[in-house]
Amino acid sequence: MKESTQSQIKESVRQGLLDSLPITVSIILFGAIFGMLSMQTGLTAWESIAMSLIVYAGAAQFTTLSMISEGASMWAIVLAVFLLNSRHFLMGLSMSPYYQSFSRGKVNGLAFFLTDEQYAITLNRFRHHKSDIPYITTVSLALYLGWNGGTWIGTMAGQYVPDPESLGLGFSFTAMFLALVYYQLTSLLRIVTFFLCGATAVGLALILPSGLHLLAAGVLAFAIGYFWPGQEQQSDSDAKTAAASDTVATQSGSTSKEVESA
Repeated sequence: MKESTQSQIKESVRQGLLDSLPITVSIILFGAIFGMLSMQTGLTAWESIAMSLIVYAGAAQFTTLSMISEGASMWAIVLAVFLLNSRHFLMGLSMSPYYQSFSRGKVNGLAFFLTDEQYAITLNRFRHHKSDIPYITTVSLALYLGWNGGTWIGTMAGQYVPDPESLGLGFSFTAMFLALVYYQLTSLLRIVTFFLCGATAVGLALILPSGLHLLAAGVLAFAIGYFWPGQEQQSDSDAKTAAASDTVATQSGSTSKEVESA
């Protein structure tokens, strides 16, 4: 039984690394852009790295740089970051069913690592497999180290790249999210929701303060899932069946190995 548990942990870690690797590469590039821009804004290398280590929120950090360069007050920056990151509340709600078997301490620890990328990767995994700590931790740490490693690279390279935006690396972030959302478009309802919420966010961005347009689009998606749950419940049911089959297959394989060893 102990060997079976260790085998499952190793498999979760391995799969977590494989699933997060492509996104981590993009995050390193985006972190490097942040590092270079932060130096141009007037932050020191240590301030830039500390922000990535403590705040760990890409969009919020870029917004902070923009507001610092414009001379905004500290409270204005705090409010903008709060509004921009308010979407995490909705993400946390949708992830809560998969975290119910974990202790409160583990949930609180993992909450720090909840980002758009981590959310998309783990949610896609748990629609087909049982949720587990080793997988979440592996994905979370890979993305966290990638972002902070990229920030460090950017602060070191900043003096050699006078205009980071001219490199065109910013599009890598857009391409990354398009790749992430592709695996979530598993039904007509989700496809319609994707385009409807995207159009809503773009339209409201022209009239609402930074962050509120994302929150509004998130609330719309939440409402669609709440009032038209039929397809989603069927999708979740199929995912749970697949996860149960996967668990049974893993246990059967482990039992067979133990019998052969005996």
